[in-house]
Amino acid sequence: MTADRGGAQAHDGGGPVRHIPVLLDEVMDAMRPRPGEWIVDGTFGAGGYTGAILGAGAGVVAIDRDPG
Repeated sequence: MTADRGGAQAHDGGGPVRHIPVLLDEVMDAMRPRPGEWIVDGTFGAGGYTGAILGAGAGVVAIDRDPG
């Protein structure tokens, strides 16, 4: 299965579903992470938000309950 930017998923027979955060731009606009700031990502998952936050120069403490 695969996921597109709009959140739709389709099965392509090739392994696990890849999650793409559909509100990434909106969340980043609202948070406006800056270098030197630390943000807690309580839904780490595949790391989509964490990667964007780190890319903006902020630090991240990431946690997730899911085993995978």
